[in-house]
Amino acid sequence: MSGEFDELGVSLRLKVMHWIDERRRIIGLALVVGGVVLLGLKAWQVVATVRSLQSRVALVQSMARGGATQIDLAAVGKLVTGARADVTTLRADLGPLVWLAPRLGWLPGVGGDAQAAPALLDMADGLTEAGVELWQGFAPLLDKSAGADDVPMTQKALAQLVAARPQIERARAALERAAAARASIQTERLSGRLAGPMQKLDALLPLAQMGVDVALAAPEALGQNGPRTYLILAQNEDELRPTGGFITGAGRVTFDRGKLVEFSFTDNNIDDWTRPYPNAPEPLARYMGLGEYTELWTFRDSNWSPDFPTSARQAAHFYTYGQKVPVDGVVAVDQHAVQMLVAAMGPVQVAITGTQTTVMGDNVIEMMREAWNPPGGNVTAEWVAARKGFIGRLAGAIRTRMESNPGSVPWPALGRAILQMLDERHILIFVVRPDLAAMLAQQGWDGAIRSTSSDYLMIVDANLGYNKVNASITQSVNYAIDFSTTTCALATLRVDYHHLKPSSEPCRQEEPYAAGITYQSMMGRCYYDYARIYVPRGSQLRSASRQNIPASYFLSRRSVDSQAEVLDGEVGKSVYALFFVVEPGRDWEAGFSYQLPPDVTQRADGDWRYSLWIQKQPGKLAIPTVVTLNLPLNAEIIAADPAPRVAQGNRVQFEFLMTKDTHIVVRFRKD
Repeated sequence: MSGEFDELGVSLRLKVMHWIDERRRIIGLALVVGGVVLLGLKAWQVVATVRSLQSRVALVQSMARGGATQIDLAAVGKLVTGARADVTTLRADLGPLVWLAPRLGWLPGVGGDAQAAPALLDMADGLTEAGVELWQGFAPLLDKSAGADDVPMTQKALAQLVAARPQIERARAALERAAAARASIQTERLSGRLAGPMQKLDALLPLAQMGVDVALAAPEALGQNGPRTYLILAQNEDELRPTGGFITGAGRVTFDRGKLVEFSFTDNNIDDWTRPYPNAPEPLARYMGLGEYTELWTFRDSNWSPDFPTSARQAAHFYTYGQKVPVDGVVAVDQHAVQMLVAAMGPVQVAITGTQTTVMGDNVIEMMREAWNPPGGNVTAEWVAARKGFIGRLAGAIRTRMESNPGSVPWPALGRAILQMLDERHILIFVVRPDLAAMLAQQGWDGAIRSTSSDYLMIVDANLGYNKVNASITQSVNYAIDFSTTTCALATLRVDYHHLKPSSEPCRQEEPYAAGITYQSMMGRCYYDYARIYVPRGSQLRSASRQNIPASYFLSRRSVDSQAEVLDGEVGKSVYALFFVVEPGRDWEAGFSYQLPPDVTQRADGDWRYSLWIQKQPGKLAIPTVVTLNLPLNAEIIAADPAPRVAQGNRVQFEFLMTKDTHIVVRFRKD
């Protein structure tokens, strides 16, 4: 009997267990189905949000491609706030799953994207928060209905900068969070779909951070707490000098509580000849050969140092010395900056000999040159005093348009043009205020000689021929570094100069304002160039070009056996100098061979790293440049940036048009 009960008990237990298993399977299946449904709903929400965000980004890109006139600022505001809402939604939807993302690096193709998801969300959160804060802070300034009054744009901008300071500070904090998140993302692990946009962001994020910092510092710079005066140097790159061109004139602008209270422009009549002046830099006196005329160092030659903060301080000193007016900063502009400014603004009406003339980007440089010419070729005192008046009239016309009709100014296009001018060194800015100076230095916009611990090259030309011949000179650079035979690298530099205008006239320096002179005739003369080569401190010159120049070429009537000189270092560099003359229609090759210090290559994560900064002289246009690196014979190239034209064996070669400062990095491994 007990056996029957035991069998019954076992049977019941088996049925109960089977029933429980069935229920578990049903519940498990229900949970799985429910989870799939929930995940599907969540995925649908995420995809919908991502698509919304992508559509907003595409719309902004479409606006940008359409040009400044196609940008609807109100629509941009909606896009910014909408993008912020999308990112906030995306964070909420992905919140429970974000913790899992770093563990998905094994996924083929998208593992890197998955691992970076938390940082990408943090970065997007910071960027969109900054965008909303800045939009809310500056929206009143963009309200066209509030612009129908006589308050100058600069005053409105100052008032809004002060009012929006809380939003600007919050935007700065948000951008710092975005930058910190970006720093934690390994770009090399991202898929191509994300790596491309990330590279664009890497270029824009520092600019956004700097722009916010400038917005915080701008009220003081615009005279919020008292007048601020800035000196404007008009530099002519047709007569090239170290910071971009011969100083052909000077302007002065003063802001007081955001209002432009003073604007003036004058020829080089800056100096007070009743007071003593120092001796000119020795090469000026030696090669320009006018005795007392060049023995004194005055305002027009103050930009002798290629380090713009140094030259700016000297120019400010001479200006205050001669005009009794202290300045808070110095801005240098060349002719191409004027050309880019006018091209961005559109046609400007300028009064020339009593007639309104249309000035555009494609004719403004030629008009500046033509306005210089003496009427009928007659050099008179009146012409000497008024020959550069066109520059002042053009500046006045631009100011009038900006103040009287700001709605006609394409501000986005103008902003892009100014950024390009700064990057390509057609504008240089020096300010006394340390915080603003640090921001400019960070971007390289202060024109300072770069402080580097690696290889470095800057070629600085100075026209000492009393002419405008740089308009007819082209230049190319070939720089080779050889590590293959010695422990210290041997550098070989070749700079080729080509004079585009043939002439049968013999070379001769002519005093300024000689009878019959024209701007065009000065473009066809011989090129008297004093070239300085800035290289890493500790470099040792081994050989260089030389030239025998006859006495008939000089006003001093003294011949010159010109050979390279080693100058005292400047701003942590070694400097080599060479004077030479390029005749019309001829070529000249300036060559230098020197040994680099051993620290131009450094160990990096067990490999070796070679780094080169080539700094572009202000005032120059695109320079064809070739850099060749011959590594040790047993070296293996690991990476190179930018992408080289040749990378074979131990040889790497880069070829590019140098329009701005260029940084080259090569990583290699050697036995």
